[in-house]
Amino acid sequence: MFHWGAAAVAAGALLVFTNGPLLLFSKSVLDRTGRWEDHAVWPALAAAAICGAALAARRVLGASGRQQARSSRVAAVAVGWFALAALASTLWSVDPTATAWRSSVYVGMALLAWAIASFDHNEVAAVVAAVAGAAVAASLLLVWLRPDLGLHPDGSWKGVYTNRNSLAPLAAVGVLVGVRYLLASGGWRRLAAACGVAAAMATLAGAGSRTAWISLAVATAAATVVGSHRQLHRRYGPAAARTATAAAAALATSVTVVAVAVQWDVPTFGQRREMWGLVWDRIVQRPLLGHGFFTFWDIEELTQHVLLRRGSAHNSLVEVGLGLGLLGAVPFTVIVLLAAGNAGSALWRRPGPDTWFGAALVAFLIVENLTESFVLWFSYSWVLLMAASLRPAPAADRLAAAAPRRESPGADG
Repeated sequence: MFHWGAAAVAAGALLVFTNGPLLLFSKSVLDRTGRWEDHAVWPALAAAAICGAALAARRVLGASGRQQARSSRVAAVAVGWFALAALASTLWSVDPTATAWRSSVYVGMALLAWAIASFDHNEVAAVVAAVAGAAVAASLLLVWLRPDLGLHPDGSWKGVYTNRNSLAPLAAVGVLVGVRYLLASGGWRRLAAACGVAAAMATLAGAGSRTAWISLAVATAAATVVGSHRQLHRRYGPAAARTATAAAAALATSVTVVAVAVQWDVPTFGQRREMWGLVWDRIVQRPLLGHGFFTFWDIEELTQHVLLRRGSAHNSLVEVGLGLGLLGAVPFTVIVLLAAGNAGSALWRRPGPDTWFGAALVAFLIVENLTESFVLWFSYSWVLLMAASLRPAPAADRLAAAAPRRESPGADG
């Protein structure tokens, strides 16, 4: 049964956590600062966090509460550890006030992820499609109607977001979820999905983000290679399937390596490598606990170098090390590995449009987090990664499906 209410609330909260529309409203409509502490920004973030808590309470109290025990316990511990570590870092943060309220929102984000992890495949796809579709549609309209707001001075599209590297990932996510509907639907729904993919591709091209294109290519190739193995096994036998899968994996890896090598000396990537060296010097100053969650970039004394004035480390693991040290880096790594493992295992065991989309989405988010700090900025990306880590493994799914049938005689009696 599709739970429209819960899906709509989750989509609304995730849309808030894309941030761009909030900041645009604050700066361009209200003529305010557009900073996180702006009274036009933080209440919406707090409301989205409260929605996450409400959905989590619904999961506990409602019918979906039965699924609570089937979430990965290791993932639940890691997600809780990360959220509580962020909150606890208020005690040693370089800006305790900012860390306190920002990390409180992250607790709500963790609860939202836990709630989304209980959604079925159709609900997850609908939520992601609603968020990406709204972002793409609004951005296309703004670029068309108000190019002074929708375009960056260099001509790249930013739509209702602050820059192209915020818009492009959402457009790429729109491509992935659109492909899912193309594969799983027919009739007018397939036509609508094709139009959605075309709009998302146009937005991605307009944004012109190299990292988003590379991430999309890697994610699509990886999910397709894994998902094709069983079909090849049935049609041509195990030996041919293994050979084809290995060859495709080798080709995809080679193309990825070549693409990275070609882009290695591009100024953008060169500056990021230099920045990571500067940030590492800051990390080793406080390697265990960090400087406090989500505050380092606001402290002028710590960001004197010109490359440290860009507001992020452009890498989520580096960002976590900077803010929380090993205390946060350990659960962050566990969450990412479990998300990849769950999505990859589901696709390997049950290839299909839903599992392909799940694996491709997780792969895309992981690659994006290598070059952007999406663990910060109250990001939808981090919520979706946490949700993927919390989703039950395929084996647990089968046991869950069998459990009600075993219990039904006793319940009837």
